Amino acid sequence: MSSRTTASSHTTASSRTTASLYHMIWANYRLPFLKVILLNLVNAAVSVGIIAYINHTFISQPVFDTLSWLSLGQFSLLVLLLLMTTFLSQYALTRLGHRFVYELRTKLVKQIIDTTVPQIDHLGSARLLASLSSDIQSITVAFVRMPELVQGIILSVGVGLYLGWLSLPLLFIVMFWIVMTIWISTILVKHVYTHLTELREINDALYQDYQSIIEGRKELALNQHRAEKLYTDDFLAHAKSYEKTVTKSDTFHLSAVNWSNIMMFASIGIVFAVANYLDIPMGVATTFSLTILFMQSPLLHAVGAYPTLQTAQVALEKIQSLELAEHQPSFATDTVAQDWQSITLNNINYRYVGSSHSSHAPDTAVNDNDNGQNSDNSDNSDNSDNSDNSDNSDNSDNNQNPSNNILKFVNLTLQRGDVVFLIGANGSGKSTLAKIITGIFTPTTGTVQVDGQSVNSENNADFRQLFSAIFSDQHLFKQLIGIQGNEPDAALVSDWLHKLNLQEKVSVSDHKLSTDKLSQGQRKRLAMLIAVAEQKDILLLDEWAADQDPAFRRVFYQTLIPELKAMGKTLFIISHDDGYFEHADRLLLMKEGRLIELNAEERQRASKDAIAMLK
Repeated sequence: MSSRTTASSHTTASSRTTASLYHMIWANYRLPFLKVILLNLVNAAVSVGIIAYINHTFISQPVFDTLSWLSLGQFSLLVLLLLMTTFLSQYALTRLGHRFVYELRTKLVKQIIDTTVPQIDHLGSARLLASLSSDIQSITVAFVRMPELVQGIILSVGVGLYLGWLSLPLLFIVMFWIVMTIWISTILVKHVYTHLTELREINDALYQDYQSIIEGRKELALNQHRAEKLYTDDFLAHAKSYEKTVTKSDTFHLSAVNWSNIMMFASIGIVFAVANYLDIPMGVATTFSLTILFMQSPLLHAVGAYPTLQTAQVALEKIQSLELAEHQPSFATDTVAQDWQSITLNNINYRYVGSSHSSHAPDTAVNDNDNGQNSDNSDNSDNSDNSDNSDNSDNSDNNQNPSNNILKFVNLTLQRGDVVFLIGANGSGKSTLAKIITGIFTPTTGTVQVDGQSVNSENNADFRQLFSAIFSDQHLFKQLIGIQGNEPDAALVSDWLHKLNLQEKVSVSDHKLSTDKLSQGQRKRLAMLIAVAEQKDILLLDEWAADQDPAFRRVFYQTLIPELKAMGKTLFIISHDDGYFEHADRLLLMKEGRLIELNAEERQRASKDAIAMLK
């Protein structure tokens, strides 16, 4: 098995400081952003040029003596130039913004793929979907509005320099008025930011409600009392909270915009009053007034754009709080051990979040069960791929409190070609063991070895490529993939489509299943078809036969298992079908987190009555 240094790819965001939106743009897009600034400077220069031309041609001199077709033509050219530079500057910034959003979205999805399963289970699909949808959308809107902010700032600086050249005292007075206006607007906008942060938290709760309503639709249809309680107590409460908070946020935002708008108009009166008091020429005062009117729209748009940037910052912080794996552009799936002979588990202990071992985890213990829901809250920083499995520094803790562990000192050796059955009561740790064996979970302590070589954070991704697995909560993909990611063997797919008795229900075109709208048992057969097409060395099945009718269950044990073994596959099957234990090379029992291999006599007892063995 190969050993590549990929530990950095699993460093979570908890070890990194939260980067602001502006810092990320400057750090990753410095040159394009500087080009955008340059374009906006040119646009500001053209804008100032138009103001100066109006002042020199139309205000400072008698209009009718100087007005000519030439001056009108020059003015028209300046307007066209302003139109062109404005479009180019806005287009450049908009393009940069959407590029940033595209890369953020693609990196986020890749980080989710690379993040350990326990961390994803801990976060939950509602929180991840909220970030992939509303957070990304918020950042997109901010970048759409960012040209208004950048142009407003740059244009204000350029126009300010020109007005200062006309009359420095008048500029200082106007600047004081505008700064006072913006300062009060900023106070109002701070309240907007506070409510936006609260809104983002409420949004997570709403996504959780949506998920419950959609995924629990059958149960809600059968129990209107439950449906009413979910709708009234949870959804309506969160929706009402969202309505109140967003109303407050928008009220402060509108107050800031209206305040800025009215105070800009009031500044025109201030200009003429000060000009009269300081004996400043009316032409200069008129230029100041026209300039303020010219700048009113850009400034107000800039003030209006600022809250969207604050919303984007809240969204970015929410994304960074997910503590996903570091982004790695490549997929580590191309170097798999081809000639392995044994996989060994040595003194494996495993505990979920909430055990005393995890110092910063939520107090939520999760037990294994046969329905595949054992990892809903199973984020454990000690169980991520960041830690080498060979690190046994916590063994002393486990020795003192073995009852905290879901798995307790599990030892097992799988030989190539084995057909292993595992039995055990609900909550005994069977599904957890299956995820340890496949490398999806990392042991709290103990080691997993392939032919004597430890599986650790550097080669765990390679190790996982040995397995195809069908868990009880299996997600069904329509795309068929062959060995090493190549096209699947069409003859193999066709043969197994018939073996699984699906030829009348499903067809395969362009390596895709025609449908997955089947019964649960038939969907499990489709999952088997997908797994066989992958041609992996090891096939792990978690209660696969439990959803099959009695006739096909017999086909599975008496026909399919021998054929899979003849194909050279190693089979690890979680099963309670005691009538078919004879088809296993080895029979294992999981009992209260401990693994026992049954001898011949015990196997015979289990085959007669597996229930008695579970007590």
